[in-house]
Amino acid sequence: MIQLVRPSRNIHQSTPYYSADGFEESGTWRALKSLKVVRVLPDGYTVDVEIVTGDIQRSALLSIAVLTDNALSADSIEYVAAETGLLRVFFRNPIKSSSLPATIRALQAQDPDFILLDLSDWESVAPLVDKLNERDLRAIIIGFRPKWDRMEALILKDAGIKYLLREPFSPAEMESVVYEALHKEHPITNPNIIAFLPAKAGGGCSTTAIHTAAALTNTSPSNVLLIESDRRSGVYSIMLGLDNQLGLDDALSLGNAMTRMEWARHVVRISGFHLLAANPGHRRSVPSWADYYKLLCYVQNQYDYVLIDLPEVVNEATAEVVRSARNIFIVCTPEIPSLKMAQLRATELEACDIPSDRTHVLINRWERNGPDAEELQNILGRPVFATLPNDYASLRKAMLESRLASPESSFAEACQSLARKVSGLPESERGLFKFMLLRRLARIAG
Repeated sequence: MIQLVRPSRNIHQSTPYYSADGFEESGTWRALKSLKVVRVLPDGYTVDVEIVTGDIQRSALLSIAVLTDNALSADSIEYVAAETGLLRVFFRNPIKSSSLPATIRALQAQDPDFILLDLSDWESVAPLVDKLNERDLRAIIIGFRPKWDRMEALILKDAGIKYLLREPFSPAEMESVVYEALHKEHPITNPNIIAFLPAKAGGGCSTTAIHTAAALTNTSPSNVLLIESDRRSGVYSIMLGLDNQLGLDDALSLGNAMTRMEWARHVVRISGFHLLAANPGHRRSVPSWADYYKLLCYVQNQYDYVLIDLPEVVNEATAEVVRSARNIFIVCTPEIPSLKMAQLRATELEACDIPSDRTHVLINRWERNGPDAEELQNILGRPVFATLPNDYASLRKAMLESRLASPESSFAEACQSLARKVSGLPESERGLFKFMLLRRLARIAG
């Protein structure tokens, strides 16, 4: 179901969510680009379009209620919201001609993410703001008016309106305020979101992430989720022989509609943890930061640890994961190009205001006759969080059998040590003995 502006207007949208040449005055669809058969039902200021056949990618993720007596402002906000590709106005209501109880009941029933409130006439709006604050709604109030001074902004803030838009505003301005408000009022709070970022392709980042997920499950009785966010790869489906599995794109497309029953259809249990794999065969529209925000909101209270296997390039969507992660592990190999790329990845993250103490480097495929930790740190210009051995034989055998490496393999044991370190547990005696033995052997070989 899609909501569009009143049928008497011609619209030309640039967003990927719907497209049309225009409406006729009667409310029927005149020309159609991406849909074959639709039914148009006139309903006041809006038209509901029910898809019967054809293909449309998805609806906007974040919902808005607009409260204003100015119909032109409401029309404009609907258009601007649609242009963001993230927001949808699904409820609009006048202020003066509507009773306060009826407006409050409608907002409680619709439960929007945001309320855009016209502040042009503060005297008439103030009682409504008081009632909204009394109800403690989930929705974030964003006020809009042509101008205000510093004193007025402080009065509005004291009244509970912390976020303002200067009318008229652009889609970019609207999205910016929405982004700030959402992350301040409803932040991602799970302290154990961990991201794995490859320095370059082929460095074993996915192998490290999935074995660390298994190790965290074995380290303590924890609910662990691993999300594969490289939408074009789907390496876990290949590695574990998963066919026709609903995956990441399917989960992202559900947004607020995700339920426990739906979630069970999207994840698969592997070695005691849940895996949300990327299935390239089920790829949908390019996700946004809001897609990942909604997904993280859903999973953050269901799992003790949420691990995300990122593609090597962080885009606007996966930046939401990086922002929310407590630890970001850059996975590289001991070769100079990979080490230099790891250094570059760390610099890029810091340039995006990611604190340096959240970024760590893991050295995969380390060999005892290779460079030691001190040499690696000198090349990287930063500490090495952990090293993982080159256990090609065990990993190859596991891959051929569509399973994870044996817990007794040197790679799995190294991931177990990594999991204990991540979870703040002391190193096991066996792991510590093996580490010290490897250090001694490295010195002898050197």
